[in-house]
Amino acid sequence: MSADFKGKAAIVTGASSGIGKAIAIELGRCGADVWLIGRSDEGLADTADSIAREGGPAATKVSMDLQQRGPLQELVAKVGKDHPHLFTVVNNAGVMYPEPLMDGTIDRWQAMLDINVMAMLEGSQAAVKAMRAHGKPGHVINIGSVQGRFEEPGVYGISKKAAEMIGDTLRKELEHDDIRVATVILGGFATQLSRDFMPDTMVNLANNLERLGIDRESPEISRIVGDPQHVANVVRYILEQPVDINLHEVFIRPPISTKA
Repeated sequence: MSADFKGKAAIVTGASSGIGKAIAIELGRCGADVWLIGRSDEGLADTADSIAREGGPAATKVSMDLQQRGPLQELVAKVGKDHPHLFTVVNNAGVMYPEPLMDGTIDRWQAMLDINVMAMLEGSQAAVKAMRAHGKPGHVINIGSVQGRFEEPGVYGISKKAAEMIGDTLRKELEHDDIRVATVILGGFATQLSRDFMPDTMVNLANNLERLGIDRESPEISRIVGDPQHVANVVRYILEQPVDINLHEVFIRPPISTKA
């Protein structure tokens, strides 16, 4: 049986593609009133259309640059004030530049910290304030990455380790509230994070596939690059849980790891 989130509001960042899109569609399918945040107007429109095709309520599209401080906080506060039940904020948006530290640039480091860390902090804080104000159960879900567990994580991994620490800190601070915080730690899933990869990074990824004996065009690729719907299902499962349990984190990845 599908979850019933009718009458509940959900805000999903990075909802114009990939994992955020899948999460938003799943929550809309379950009846939630979904606010879609992303950079691509076309992508947001496609996500909203998909929710409508699945029979969900009309979604609200909000184009936003998450490197800018303030707009996300204002939106979450407005939804919390105008909607009777802000049920969840899913901090999914992220940017990934996986080059070595010595090949990185300050601008790219700043983008990862702004979007992967600061926007998560901003969205989480605003969500908790809004949920405390309406006094109904709520969930903050932060999307992390296995790269935060690597011995040499790079700046992207550092930002994702910060995501875990944000969840740990909030979880402790909210023990006496009916607000739960969960971190979903991901392995390899199909997203658009690779759109900004350097050519050398793409070559390394191709070499890893060759090392594993996997053809990029074969069905076997699904064993190392997972379907975002699996992540959406995990988010739905978390939101189905009562607030009197604390679901600390879920680690989800495809069966085969490409980590050398």
